[in-house]
Amino acid sequence: MEIRTIWFIATAIILAMLFGLVSSAFAQEPVEAAFVRGHFSEGSGIWRANDFGWFFYDLDKDQGGEELRIDLQGRTAEKEHIVYSSKTWSQRFEYEPWGSFRAVAFLGKPYFAGYPESNFTKEVSSLEKGALRKVLLDARDEYTLTYNKTLPLMDGYVLAVAEVSEKSNVVNFVLLKNGKPVHAAIVSMGGTYVYKIDEVPIILVHLVNAMSGEDSGFAEVDGIFQVSDNPIVTLFEGGRLGNMKLTSLSDDGIEFRNDMSLTLIKNSQVPLATGFVLRVTDSPDLIYYPEGGIYDYGVHEIRGPTFNGSRVIAGMYGKYPSPLAARWNSGNYTNFFMDPENKLGSENQFDSDDQFGSETLSLHNVNGRTVLPPTGPKVLNGTVILDGFQYTATMRSREYDFLPWGSYYVVPFLGDMWFAGYDRSMDGKQSSLNLFDHEKIGRVLIDSEVVQGNVAAGNYSLQEGYEVWIRDVEKDKIFVQLTKNGVLKDSSIVRSNSTYIYKKDLDDVKDMPIIKLHVNNIFSNGSIRFATIDGIFQISDQFLLPVEAGLGIGKLQIMSTSIPYVIIMANDEIVNLNSDSTISLGPNMNIRTADNDTLRYYLYSQKYVVPRPAPPKIALPANVISSTSANFSMVVKAAEIRQVTADVLDSSNRTVFSRDITRLAQGSGDLWGFAWRWNATTMQLGDDRSLILDASGSPVPGLLYLSSSKPPLQVGVIFDSKGRIGAILDSASTYYVSRGEYKRLNSPLDYDAMLANNTARMQFIKIEPGKSILQFLDVINGRLAPSGINHTLQGNLEFLEPQINVVGAKPGRYELRVRVENVVNAIQTFGEFFNVTLAEMRGVSLGIAQAFAGDDVSIPLLAPNSSGEKRINISYDAAKLKPTGISGECKASWQVDTKQGKIGVILPAGCGAANLTFAVNKKSQVNETIDLLVTGTSGFKPETVSNGTITIAASDNGAKKSPALGFLATLVALATGVYARRRVW
Repeated sequence: MEIRTIWFIATAIILAMLFGLVSSAFAQEPVEAAFVRGHFSEGSGIWRANDFGWFFYDLDKDQGGEELRIDLQGRTAEKEHIVYSSKTWSQRFEYEPWGSFRAVAFLGKPYFAGYPESNFTKEVSSLEKGALRKVLLDARDEYTLTYNKTLPLMDGYVLAVAEVSEKSNVVNFVLLKNGKPVHAAIVSMGGTYVYKIDEVPIILVHLVNAMSGEDSGFAEVDGIFQVSDNPIVTLFEGGRLGNMKLTSLSDDGIEFRNDMSLTLIKNSQVPLATGFVLRVTDSPDLIYYPEGGIYDYGVHEIRGPTFNGSRVIAGMYGKYPSPLAARWNSGNYTNFFMDPENKLGSENQFDSDDQFGSETLSLHNVNGRTVLPPTGPKVLNGTVILDGFQYTATMRSREYDFLPWGSYYVVPFLGDMWFAGYDRSMDGKQSSLNLFDHEKIGRVLIDSEVVQGNVAAGNYSLQEGYEVWIRDVEKDKIFVQLTKNGVLKDSSIVRSNSTYIYKKDLDDVKDMPIIKLHVNNIFSNGSIRFATIDGIFQISDQFLLPVEAGLGIGKLQIMSTSIPYVIIMANDEIVNLNSDSTISLGPNMNIRTADNDTLRYYLYSQKYVVPRPAPPKIALPANVISSTSANFSMVVKAAEIRQVTADVLDSSNRTVFSRDITRLAQGSGDLWGFAWRWNATTMQLGDDRSLILDASGSPVPGLLYLSSSKPPLQVGVIFDSKGRIGAILDSASTYYVSRGEYKRLNSPLDYDAMLANNTARMQFIKIEPGKSILQFLDVINGRLAPSGINHTLQGNLEFLEPQINVVGAKPGRYELRVRVENVVNAIQTFGEFFNVTLAEMRGVSLGIAQAFAGDDVSIPLLAPNSSGEKRINISYDAAKLKPTGISGECKASWQVDTKQGKIGVILPAGCGAANLTFAVNKKSQVNETIDLLVTGTSGFKPETVSNGTITIAASDNGAKKSPALGFLATLVALATGVYARRRVW
């Protein structure tokens, strides 16, 4: 099965209110993966669980044994000089009388490692055997089991009571997996039920009480522990994982070392293991950091280093030392902005030592567990003592991606990069194009150097509704028009090697450049014309964030300062770091404290990770009999599913069946199951028997020519349950609606009245029977393609032709393609094949059809596909029908007696089908039924006989004029009608 990935780009929602503005700017949008970086290093370095947020760490217990140690010579780590290790630790059971088990972390996730010796097991190490198991349950919960009530566990396990002894102190437990017994044990009251695999206890259940009656019994449990029966990770000494080799494996821990020399090249990525890399910045001096990926579905904490109440960090206040209790910046906190490939300039009057960002959150002092608001500095023995949280963000210069433009100014603020301006105040000069000078910051929408930017006359789409239209290309210049949401905003002549700039007022900043477009070369030789655009820059004209003093964001408030181009925020009230608490300081800045008497805390934010859909597991039949129900099912690991479609393609890669199966989902979280059917039929047009897409009640794509002089319109055609055209429409207009479909609108104006009112009729009926033409679009290998077959719309508005007939799918090889789309990505499966074969025909069958009086009608005839010639005798009403022809894929013929109303159809050897065409008498009455009866056969003996019928459909007798009283109100009601239904044939 082949899987193809389709990428999607999410768009931002902008709110007008200030707090809503901030909230929407920093809201947790789903991401396909989250990444956590460790602190920077300029040489050899050590990263531990309490300071590298990707490593597993239990804040409450200060536990987590992972460590990365790197020993460098210059930029090179020689073989075995990169060491990843993880030590086991003792983890208390939630049911404390059991004591503890051994745990170990591996690549950021905790696992079960083994048991010490206890009253229910001898000492055993799962880790030493190389088996890392996941802890599935660890709970001290009371649960009562009876003969009719079981204890559900994880991984398909269920614990049941088989018997409770009369003395009420012994219980016979039976363990089942997926409904099948796998273990049984007798447990005394106060004892523990134990189920082992490879001598490792997998399930523990503590029995606290039991009692039996004459016909009943119960068992009460109060402790449950379960680990996965199959290892999640299997290790063996000498095994390799990326560039790392397992060098030590014991009950005490794990150790991996690099098995080759690795060089940290500038602006590179050095893989260590799956999802674990070293990133080297784009700077002349060595600066690097470890980074780990999070790919599991769910909300994950992205944390910085842990601090405690006793640790003191060196800091400075001007020229004086000033100790800090904690400090986070882009060098140790992932949720602050950092750009490792584009070093920010340091041209500011409040210099920052953070060359890849400029955000810092400092905690100056903690009194016990209390953080006071900042006050004036206190000098004690030459050291400055301060209080409170202080957040700073400094304006920095940043190079354009299109380097000839130079640089502009940005402010890394609350985890994102914001636009500040194009210039700044220097030497007493007032800047004219700096938002920061007006206490605002904005958003950069596009900053791009275009590598292949050749564009001919046409449009170039930008952000926020802007489009650049190149109207004319001459020898050394182009004519450019700029529109926004279709409205012309600017026009200009741009010469080669120059920059087009569009300016507008942003609040009180006049003539702020919003869009820059650099045109490099312009070529025109009369027949070939194009221009090369190699630089694009755009800022938002809708999104401005105020940053004036006094503005509160969370528990922080922007402070007034005389220092230019810096945002300083501090807590304006007391903040208590209580045990087991969470304090939200502001967007991307939350403090979590340990559930412990010792003060420990870290700064964190959250990421909502929604991985791309995993390849689904599909069950489908190997062989399907035409015109019979085929069952399909699928299990897919995907969260936040938007749409799931199932398509069936024939051997020519034409989609013959398509169904949206999204609403059939059964499951939860990121595991979903789907089951659906295909009746092994296809849709055939009645006029020429060409195939069209069976869209399961959704619109079938097509091109509509209202008349021969008008261009085609791309439309959707809806067929009703009888195969008639119900509606023809696109996203903006309705071109035809049938009586039945019109009724669904629940309009106070009935169908006849609508037809009689010219204004109403033009809203719903634009086609002309006999003149308008439909050409359906096929879906070939997933792409729309015109069928090339024109179908003139015939009949009348009551019964519009062509209609469709449901016929059995032709024998051959078919393919099932399933597409699963979630909020971040989509996949499509290929290569799921099955065969369609014909059922053995044992009888004779004539079809059923509808026709207008005076029109032709075709009736299918089916018979066994035997090796000999067959004759089928049919009678009909000669006064109402006139046989006009016989056709089919084999050389069928007939003998007709028009006076007696008799036909003898002759099917040669190997032929089992034909189409019989009749002309219907003009005098036939509406709803009249004309029978076609099989009167005899020769050459075979049918087991069953199905006769045929032709029903006369109503014709359009015209509609009387009706007054337009209340018509405007009716139009308002009709405007709400939408043909977006889903039906299953």
